Amino acid sequence: MAAFCRMQRLSRLGRLWSAAQHGRTVYSSHAVQRMSARRLSTQAHEAIREDDVQLRDAFDLPTQTTLGSSWFHKGRPTGLLMESRFVNPTSFRQAGKEAVVEAESLVTRVLNASTATERRQIVKCLDQLSDALCRVMDVAELVRQVHPDSSWQTAAENVYGEMLEFMNGLNTHVGLYTKLVDAMDDPSISKDFSDVEHEVARSFRRDFERSGIHLAASAHARFVELSSRIHDRSRTFLRSQGLAPAGTVQVPVDQLHTLPVSVVSEMLQTHAVRTHDGVAVVDVVPDDWAAQYVLRDCEDSKVRETVYCAWQRGTSSAVQSLEGLLEDRLALARTVGFSSFAHMTLDDKMARTPDHVDEFLRGLAVQARPRWDAVAQGLARDPRAIRPWDRDYYVGRQQAKMGALPQLAEYFSIGRVVMGLSRVFERLYGVTLRATVPQPGEIWHSDVRKLEAVDEDGHLLGVVYCDVFARSSKAHVGAAHFTARCARRVDDDVGRAVCDSTVVERDGMRFQLPVVVLICNFPPPMPNSPPLLSWANVETIFHEMGHAMHSMLGQNGFHNVAGTRCPVDFVELPSVLMEHFARSPHVLSLFASHYKTNEPLPPGLLRQRADRRRRFAALDLHAQLFMSALDQRYHSAQLDVRPDWSTRVLAQVHADPMFECTSAQSMFAHVEGTRWQSRFTHLVGYGASYYSYLLDRVLAGRIWDRVFKGDDPSTQLSNNPLNREAGERFRNELLRWGGGRDPWTCLAAVLDNGESSHREIEDISKGNKSAMHIVGTWQLPDM
Repeated sequence: MAAFCRMQRLSRLGRLWSAAQHGRTVYSSHAVQRMSARRLSTQAHEAIREDDVQLRDAFDLPTQTTLGSSWFHKGRPTGLLMESRFVNPTSFRQAGKEAVVEAESLVTRVLNASTATERRQIVKCLDQLSDALCRVMDVAELVRQVHPDSSWQTAAENVYGEMLEFMNGLNTHVGLYTKLVDAMDDPSISKDFSDVEHEVARSFRRDFERSGIHLAASAHARFVELSSRIHDRSRTFLRSQGLAPAGTVQVPVDQLHTLPVSVVSEMLQTHAVRTHDGVAVVDVVPDDWAAQYVLRDCEDSKVRETVYCAWQRGTSSAVQSLEGLLEDRLALARTVGFSSFAHMTLDDKMARTPDHVDEFLRGLAVQARPRWDAVAQGLARDPRAIRPWDRDYYVGRQQAKMGALPQLAEYFSIGRVVMGLSRVFERLYGVTLRATVPQPGEIWHSDVRKLEAVDEDGHLLGVVYCDVFARSSKAHVGAAHFTARCARRVDDDVGRAVCDSTVVERDGMRFQLPVVVLICNFPPPMPNSPPLLSWANVETIFHEMGHAMHSMLGQNGFHNVAGTRCPVDFVELPSVLMEHFARSPHVLSLFASHYKTNEPLPPGLLRQRADRRRRFAALDLHAQLFMSALDQRYHSAQLDVRPDWSTRVLAQVHADPMFECTSAQSMFAHVEGTRWQSRFTHLVGYGASYYSYLLDRVLAGRIWDRVFKGDDPSTQLSNNPLNREAGERFRNELLRWGGGRDPWTCLAAVLDNGESSHREIEDISKGNKSAMHIVGTWQLPDM
């Protein structure tokens, strides 16, 4: 765990989008005239203001605006992300060195603090130190992922590596830890801390202690050794995912006729058809790609079984790496005084203990079991005969009977969607997004768009850079939110001058502007069309903008708890809530219209998609519950570490009555010889916290129902969720605090609007096992 510079890259859990090939768009003059001429929407939509037009066209008509590529390389570079120190790779390296010098100066100041005034500034100094490092390291991580220039990438690699080594030294600096603890434990000093400052101090102290700083020399050496092994084994486990499956599966050619023609063609091109026992067969590699189509489309159950078992067998090296990782995590937790890695991980999360997580998961399972039982009954005449390799096939048949899903992309040009987001934020929080022209050298690619978040009085709140199209020079990080710079009060800094271009005046104080970058891998636009988004990508950009707005509004004065720097099982709540807004008919009426005709999105199209999604949502919920429970078991205090122990635990979790399906008992059963855990890569980044996905979806659903009273395309409710009073409640009681207040306190305050009983609000605010039990009885998450 890092006390300094907690890397801020938030990715959608379980949702990674494939990158398409890079391409540019040149619209025909007729298409440009048609789209630019539409300044007014139909009666279902409000009039489009000039700011709306500029925002929409910045994304939809990039070659026709000043935001296009013609200016990209013109002029003297002013610095990447408005940072004058980041003009070129050489200056970027120098910025890293300067950040270290600044950090060393602050370390000296903390170590020499002796007067009451100096000791009172210790938390401020540590927060300032963390900001000094993160302002360079976070940008270095971004550059490594998205910058097309190899010289920049090399500089970023070097800067990141050098600063990481320095930061690791700070995380185990006994002098800093001692000074912090002395200040926290001295009432004459800590009594003057604000509530947020107390939280900042606690977060630093926790991270120090998780780094083993309080241990004796021998125990600390053990901690360092285990940390190194965990890092190496995590990388080995992830690298094993790229290995091709050992061997092939022999599939009769005549059993492939129900698969898509393009898929069969590729299979036959990869391996020649041969004859076996008088039957034409082809050898199929049982990887993700092949398994997807065979399990969904092949009519022969035996072929499906063979492919499934080979696909799920996993490699022994992956299993061994995973088991070593889990064993070392348990040893590490015990070294620093916790009974398990789950106890250590959850200590500062909303859940707090593994027992609380179990209470929540079992509460959801009690509600969900009748639903997945009903789904199973509708899949086949005899659901008892359904095995794990049959599930996708029967679901696919049901979906085929319902017909193809309606295509919605023509109603969602990316410019219209961003315009819609701005209108949503304006109605909820009085905040609008404003497209603006970046200065030369401010962005890394001509596809990048710069948005300013502005309040009702015209004050700049922060900046959002959008890098949303796939290209060959961009890492396939999926959809992600990078924090390049956190909001922080700077007028009371200790011996530091911050660049004026990144600072704003507010209420007589000076604040550092938050800067975030949204990364997506949407398909590049096609000729004669603006960039169009699938429905999944509409939900994705709403989700990521939820993170961005958290960063814009979560300004509490401190870097270490600003915006999205909050517990991992709380940070997704604002972004998941935005997915509810994306599905709201009232919200869609603000922007969803056909890019050619400007006709509004027919309500029936979205309703069909919503109905289809909900029909099989119970199966997705079962999978998420299972993975959450497995994650907890793998990080528990009791591990039987005989060979292949992780497979035995996998089978035990499969057999837990929590996941029972009465009508189809074999559908979710463990299959002997399979080792699905070898593919559970989220164990690396979300160890002991995978449940966070479900928890935040339940919390967001509750806030949507009780605070915003939102409408829904499947139920045809007519309530308008775009309520300023509700928006201000959510902003003031949750978003503005970032990680500076107990999440349970935030949640209880948001929900305390008369729609819940006083007793429930009081219980929720305690954040104990009873609170997790209550949350587990709330409405099932919308998957």
